Amino acid sequence: MAKKNQLTTSDHLKYSEYERLLECLHNDGKFMWEMYARLSFCTACRASDVLKFKWVDILGKSSVDVTEQKTQKTRRIPLNPSVQQKFKELYELMGRPDKKDYIFSNGNGDKPLTIQRVNQVLKEFKFKYKLDIHNFSTHTFRKTFGRYVYDQHNHSAESLLLLNKIFKHTSINITKTYIGITQEEIQSIFDSIQF
Repeated sequence: MAKKNQLTTSDHLKYSEYERLLECLHNDGKFMWEMYARLSFCTACRASDVLKFKWVDILGKSSVDVTEQKTQKTRRIPLNPSVQQKFKELYELMGRPDKKDYIFSNGNGDKPLTIQRVNQVLKEFKFKYKLDIHNFSTHTFRKTFGRYVYDQHNHSAESLLLLNKIFKHTSINITKTYIGITQEEIQSIFDSIQF
């Protein structure tokens, strides 16, 4: 488990693996963790921001305003009807907690889980569900979102521009590295060598 304030490396999940993880968590009744994976993906927020969400922030809302802890910048994130419905279903499955409670609470609702605890549990899920990912951490879902957008938009330059704006990266190259494109491009160069 990473120590507090220590850099943790993460990779993105292939979307099919992400969907399989959601299914496994749901089937095992791990609804809070399913919620974590969904909310992290749908908002593309860092764990430090996701863990601060309370039910009142997202239930029945068409958008959520987030002041990012890292950048102190505020952004409005739309929550489409499908996302809203899934959040409502998970809220019900989790026993309809007090809406003023943290979604990812320490058990009493008054404090959120720590990033270190979430990383510890995610590593357990990696092995339990035999996930096809090397570095699995809280940041994985944000990167999975980025990769999903890039793949859904046929690897377009426009998708990189949109992701750059969403992630607030200083350059397109940072965005490309962030979602794992650069390494793939390098690999494809070497794979193209034919004798």
